[in-house]
Amino acid sequence: MKTAEELQEQLNTVPAPSVVGVGDNVLDCYVDEELAFPGGNALNIAVYSTLFFGAHSGFVGIFGTDRFADHLRSTLDDVGVDHSRSRTAIGQNGMAFVRVDADGDRRFVGSNWGGVQAELRLRMTPFDLDYLAGFGVVHTSAYSSLTADLAAIAENSEVSFDFSTVRDAASIEQVAAHVSVGFLSGEGLSDADVDALGRFAVDAGMDRVVLTQGSRGAKAFDRSGVTTIGIQQTHVVDTLGAGDGFITGFIAARSSGAELDECLHVAATSGALACTRRGAFGYPVEAGADARRQMTRTYESV
Repeated sequence: MKTAEELQEQLNTVPAPSVVGVGDNVLDCYVDEELAFPGGNALNIAVYSTLFFGAHSGFVGIFGTDRFADHLRSTLDDVGVDHSRSRTAIGQNGMAFVRVDADGDRRFVGSNWGGVQAELRLRMTPFDLDYLAGFGVVHTSAYSSLTADLAAIAENSEVSFDFSTVRDAASIEQVAAHVSVGFLSGEGLSDADVDALGRFAVDAGMDRVVLTQGSRGAKAFDRSGVTTIGIQQTHVVDTLGAGDGFITGFIAARSSGAELDECLHVAATSGALACTRRGAFGYPVEAGADARRQMTRTYESV
């Protein structure tokens, strides 16, 4: 079982990538505590790239005008992630509500519907496209509403795309031609279904496809075949952000020209390192009554 220090030492051998995350940002509010942690897939990828690999990274998203949005911006400044192309809209920042079970696994139990991000969509201007072209990899997701802009983005940068649990053929085919590496959740699927989904995504046009399977590890597909890896053992503090840490490691290794098996090894190490921190990557802020009042959407009893 590796310590956080040992995991970081392994990652120190990977050249620093150049990554910009475009899309979602949230505060993950732990309902059994009075703490909220910065998060969101696109924001996490940018932050992990800098924290774990010393990357030149950026983030483009939509922030609210409440104190939680202020905390997010302050955190990005502290980590060293550029957010100069992000927008600000009057209203509440996105917030998700989380519980951690006895095994350290996190469960999302509610949200505020994305805050200001629910009513607005990022639209890439020529200035944005010029900014994104300054990075080697642009990472976004199925929940960031960038489908219409992917073709233009992909003209100058590799695109990393997190489908999460979106697995339908139409959604995959819609973006596959513009995606260099796609990440999908394979949890709950049989091995045969995982293999079929991975091959379908490659055939649809992606260079590489990775399906994560939680404690069962992950499988990566390209036109030459499939490679598998188990999880990297460590002392788990909190699994929030593990998947995003995994994605970040894969992106970093791929950016350095690593083969598929090495990309998976670095990804597993980076995902494990994310599990050694509270929240996605720390930086908590007091939640308080103003956070609790925002839980307007409930997924299960809290």
